[in-house]
Amino acid sequence: MKFIKTGLLTMLVGLFILGGCKDPSTIGLDIDPNIDINSKLIDTSTVIAKLLKQDSVVANGTNVSVLGYFKDPVFGTTTAGMALAFSLPNGSINFGTSPVLDSAVLVLPFKGFYGDSTNTNYTVEVRQLNENLYAEPTLAYYNNKTWITKSTLLATKNFGAAYKDSLTIQDIVVAGKDTVKRVAPQLRIKINSSFITNNIINLDSATLSSNKAFNALFKGLYLSINKNTTTNNGGLFSFDTYTAGAARLDLFYKNTSSANVVDTVSKSLNITGNVGNAVTALNWDLSGTVVNTELQNTAKNSDILYLKGLTGTQLKVQFPYLNQIKNLGTNIVINKAELVFSVISGTETPYDPLNRLRIYKYDIAERPTFIPDETPFDPRFIAPPFSLGGFYNSAPKEYAINMTGYIQDLISGKTKDYGTFITPNDYIATNSSNYEISKAANVFSNLGRSVVGGVNTPNFKVKLRIYYTEQK
Repeated sequence: MKFIKTGLLTMLVGLFILGGCKDPSTIGLDIDPNIDINSKLIDTSTVIAKLLKQDSVVANGTNVSVLGYFKDPVFGTTTAGMALAFSLPNGSINFGTSPVLDSAVLVLPFKGFYGDSTNTNYTVEVRQLNENLYAEPTLAYYNNKTWITKSTLLATKNFGAAYKDSLTIQDIVVAGKDTVKRVAPQLRIKINSSFITNNIINLDSATLSSNKAFNALFKGLYLSINKNTTTNNGGLFSFDTYTAGAARLDLFYKNTSSANVVDTVSKSLNITGNVGNAVTALNWDLSGTVVNTELQNTAKNSDILYLKGLTGTQLKVQFPYLNQIKNLGTNIVINKAELVFSVISGTETPYDPLNRLRIYKYDIAERPTFIPDETPFDPRFIAPPFSLGGFYNSAPKEYAINMTGYIQDLISGKTKDYGTFITPNDYIATNSSNYEISKAANVFSNLGRSVVGGVNTPNFKVKLRIYYTEQK
């Protein structure tokens, strides 16, 4: 996008006059985003903001999977488990002659954490699924699904929140001397050897000849956190189950080579989350919380806005008096419009605010779509690194979402507000080129929460800031 210095603004009057231009949707194009220095500001335009609970979402095909138990004193308790299926290397596997398992390790690379990172300990428990997890691109599993598991514990692992610490592990070298290597931060869980021997190593060749046959028998594993052994308020971990080969089940075993030599070898069964082999199961108990009270409030406005990631809450926002901006004059140039949410002081500790808020709008069929400022084929598209903003700024403790093009369209009547929403989650909009490929890829990227001011919160009121210049 080309940016033009403010000194050249007068050369663009013919393009940007609100009342007289032929295409009012182009008002404010190609203006320096720092134009507010020489602009007038309106920040008293009425904003209606209502807190809503989000619906369940597709929980497979996501870029991360989530595991944890977090007791938030304001937002209630969030529990997250993971259902995992496995892919055979190259679609089949052969363990050779007389295989004897040494160990089986479930590897889960850490991606993020939210909660108490210094004073908590966790116990993860692993059980076998008692229902199939089919990895099919067209098959959707939702985050509110309760997975059926067998009762037998296959593994437990105690760990802390050291999700940034790399590890040193043994590196198996075939036909050579084993060594050690440093690996990225990851959770490593040793699975019961007898279970792996009976349910993987000793399976017949027909079962091990295809992923479909293998998963029909093995089904998969389910991970959960023991609530009773979690210390203090706990927390939530995200893991990379999407990148090929990142999350996996490593099998270390001995077999006999054709030269009658016994050696230790290893093979990996990957968790191919990009095709749906990993599903996050979420439960949010908000009973007795101020958040639940606000969600039950029937008023059209929410005084305090409680935003929670992991498909927790979102906001519906409305701008009922935008047309009154036309009363400012016929030669008004809108340079920038941004929606600003202020984090209420004291709520940013001990748990950090969400790192970003997103905006989307409904089309006439009530499908989520990008606003013009985020639509790549719209001439007002704000390309990176500027983008729409929405990132948390810790200095003023606020989020500012650039929505200049969208506000222009609402004022000019080019578009109708069928619903405008603020969400902590990333999403794939219906007017995105890859919508059908991935509808849910980033929905679990934001683990946190924020408490921001609503319409009637003194000093923290939500504002629509419109910067404009009046041409004489």
